Amino acid sequence: MKTWHYDHLTWPEMNEALAREPQPVVLIPFGAVEDHGPHLPLSTDNDILAGILEEVGRRAAGDILILPTIPFGLDEHHMDFPGTIAVDIETCLAYVSQVAISVARHGFKHILIVNGHGSNHSIADLAARKCVIVTGAKCGAMSPNAAIDPSLCADVLEKGRRGGPGSVSHACEYETAMMLHLQPDLVQMDKAERDISQQAGAYFNWDLGRPSSIMWQDWWSRISRAGVAGDASVATAEFGRELWEVTVERFIELCREFRTFENPPRVDHHTK
Repeated sequence: MKTWHYDHLTWPEMNEALAREPQPVVLIPFGAVEDHGPHLPLSTDNDILAGILEEVGRRAAGDILILPTIPFGLDEHHMDFPGTIAVDIETCLAYVSQVAISVARHGFKHILIVNGHGSNHSIADLAARKCVIVTGAKCGAMSPNAAIDPSLCADVLEKGRRGGPGSVSHACEYETAMMLHLQPDLVQMDKAERDISQQAGAYFNWDLGRPSSIMWQDWWSRISRAGVAGDASVATAEFGRELWEVTVERFIELCREFRTFENPPRVDHHTK
């Protein structure tokens, strides 16, 4: 395929993509515009998502098609910080699920909602579930951003991070390192802060590189003085490139594995 951008195909080319065996996996990026401390732009979640997916598409040799990013998400809890764009739960869920359902209606069998913002997590999961129920396509939700889900690069993150426990959460060591690699001109490292003052206990912590039995969200201004949760001050571009490289590589592997999962027919076990 000449492009991995879903919307750059003509409709006859879309028919060719649908006829391929195996079909490409279709990715639906779902991001946010919100505060990321005094040192990172509001576009950070979308920039990291785009930086990963552009390379995934380029390397995947036609095995992946990527839709334009849905740039806004569930963000009311960040509205105390100027510039944040907030869309409510019901609107986000309806919008994202309709995008996924539209893709499935054309005949694509494997779809991933790719989330770039922590508070979109549950919405992405529910939208994927709705797409499956409505269309029968195999639709899942995941995040390549380790400040949401570190599974794609957990070993590299844990080995290489310099800030110690509490350093990875939001506008943190991870996100700052990724931005230093992907968009260095947008990073103001002279303003990067360390803030690991968030409450933690035996069963809960804000460090997204470590397990937590409880999940909740709060008004961000009650959690962080300047919008940082973690240690942005120790981030480096070199660490960002290392994290980016392993994430891209494993993301492609994930997509190629995902499309091998079959969609068997439903079986109605009700007594007739």
